[in-house]
Amino acid sequence: MDVETGAVLALQILALCSIVAALLAYLMRQSRNAADEYESRNKRHVLVTSCDTCVGLQIALALYEAGYKVFAGLLDPTGSSPSVKILKAVELERQKQDEPDSTSDGDPQQPEAARARGQIVPLELDPTREDSLHACLDAVRAKLPAGEDGKITELYLITGLWAVVHTGGLVLPGVIEKQTSSMWESMLRHNLVAPLRTARVFIPLLRIKRGRIVLLGDSETSYGSKTGSGLVAFSASRRAVEGAAEALKNELLSLGVDVVLLKPPPVNPLVLYASPVLKT
Repeated sequence: MDVETGAVLALQILALCSIVAALLAYLMRQSRNAADEYESRNKRHVLVTSCDTCVGLQIALALYEAGYKVFAGLLDPTGSSPSVKILKAVELERQKQDEPDSTSDGDPQQPEAARARGQIVPLELDPTREDSLHACLDAVRAKLPAGEDGKITELYLITGLWAVVHTGGLVLPGVIEKQTSSMWESMLRHNLVAPLRTARVFIPLLRIKRGRIVLLGDSETSYGSKTGSGLVAFSASRRAVEGAAEALKNELLSLGVDVVLLKPPPVNPLVLYASPVLKT
């Protein structure tokens, strides 16, 4: 990370890497030719919906480092949240490395490393709000290549929206006996309804490219099943996502849109969906 920003990203959990690795393995399995790998990734646009979370930000950065063009969904892309600061630092570093004299003398690997990186475009997005989703859809469409008359062209088919990765989540711990119904409804709205809304809005754009929707389910070793975790309602909402993903996959099969379910590692979701932390 650029030291001039005075901010260093503190990775809260190393186990997040397994999520990123699983996602990248899926996204890149059709790009096995090393000679064409960069060109293939560089023409693929991916929307990561909730980069205000640790898991969302890390997935966005991993895809960027791998060469993808990433639309990073943020509640307030012009604000001063840790995620916004980190993404600004990444963009500043990219601009410096794009300068002709920014590479180290005698380091033949540096130009290739800089070339391998993609692009991150922050966009305002709240997946729980229908108006925000449609505004984000319009923003994505405006930034994707299209014909001069606004119609879909062959170039658009090559570089259109390739994937939507939904990384939002809300965790409100507490034993069922003492939780309010509004807490359950909030978790269902963020954890189940929001990804379904996101899918509904972006399916038309994904259908054009025969893209994919990536959803996060419950972990293999659910924290909600542990005594005293206070995550029963949260775990229920995540298991509901798994059922929805399976049904949605069958529904979209004829449209050529895939649905991928990733199971996080056994990490406390209070950390997984927390805001990133900056050390100054």
